[in-house]
Amino acid sequence: MKCPKCGVEIARFDLSPNCKKCGVHIMYYTQEEDLRRDAKKTELEFTSARIFVAKLKASFIQGKAVILRFVFLLLGICSLLLPVFNVKLSFPWWEYEISVGALGIYNMFNDSLWTMFGAFSDIGVGKLLFVITLISLLLLAVTALSLVGCLGAWILSFINIKRSAKISVGFAVPAILAGIGGTVLSFIAANLSGAIEFVSVKPYFGGVLSVLVMSAFIAANAAIINNPPEIHVKEADRKRLEIKEKLKKGEITLDELPLPIVEEEKEEAVSKKKRGLKK
Repeated sequence: MKCPKCGVEIARFDLSPNCKKCGVHIMYYTQEEDLRRDAKKTELEFTSARIFVAKLKASFIQGKAVILRFVFLLLGICSLLLPVFNVKLSFPWWEYEISVGALGIYNMFNDSLWTMFGAFSDIGVGKLLFVITLISLLLLAVTALSLVGCLGAWILSFINIKRSAKISVGFAVPAILAGIGGTVLSFIAANLSGAIEFVSVKPYFGGVLSVLVMSAFIAANAAIINNPPEIHVKEADRKRLEIKEKLKKGEITLDELPLPIVEEEKEEAVSKKKRGLKK
């Protein structure tokens, strides 16, 4: 170990806090410089944090299209709770009702689903109604999976909001097609039930609502794709980010930088003057 001031070699077992040659306190001599280095590092790290927060704001709460995107996504998830249609079996000795919706699926698996399907298949035209019900449930599953994909794309939108919006549109299209298919099947099932004595089908508007909401969701994403929200970052922070990149590449060292690294007030005043000249 050497003295930080005069450079004389200090013995390994010399526990004296001061250098024997120049008398400087070894521990505190570099303390001021260490604090300056820490202050520079902190300034650069806080810049990264502020830019990340700016990205989060732009992705989740900045602009009408961004907010509407989230609202329509929530409404799309809620639309799964409204059934596409209900099927009711009314026998003299037994009665059962099926709701082709998110809650209905849970109830079916909870209340002997396969017993009901067996009853369907024993009734002539009921076999076709049984197939329609199965297809409707599969379409509902497609809608649910599409919404999960849209939710995932929304959560990761801070990485790249424009790309996230494009992915969301890609997931929303199958949900719309599934909603249209489920609505058509609900009216076919209602017509078929007229030919079966013990079965009645009542169409609801879960599929229609899903189609309308997801269409609005696509429109909101299209607005974001055409005009993505701008990430508001101060000019001083942009300069700090450039300096940080140069530090990583080894083009400059931390000791070469002044403190503060960028004078924020001066930089903001200069940028305002530039904006005024452009106008």
